[in-house]
Amino acid sequence: MELGELEAAVIGSVIRLGKASARQVADHLEPSRGLAYTTISTTLDRLFKKGVLTRDEAVGRGGSRYIYRLHSEDKVKGRIVKGFVDRLVTAFGPSVISTLHDYMDEIPQDQLKRLEEKVRKESAPRQS
Repeated sequence: MELGELEAAVIGSVIRLGKASARQVADHLEPSRGLAYTTISTTLDRLFKKGVLTRDEAVGRGGSRYIYRLHSEDKVKGRIVKGFVDRLVTAFGPSVISTLHDYMDEIPQDQLKRLEEKVRKESAPRQS
């Protein structure tokens, strides 16, 4: 899955806000970007159609509006990272994997330990 810069910023706002309407995301991004409400609304709808966000309809005084949430943070992160790595491999070949491996030396030890524990848990055979 590919994400543009605006899509990434919109997802970041939804994550920080927990759940949000298009107006809330526009207000959250406005100071730094000055984007139109319709641009934000269209981007949220596109992310919903890509399966990145879920939405519920809320009815209020001004009519109905959608409230967006991240579909599943781990699943979305995985899809985005896989798409990114696939593009890197296409552009630079398989040797890019060794570059990513070298980068792991720059990750702080406590973060690396948490990552290793998560991988170990998710790789363990499932108990029934």
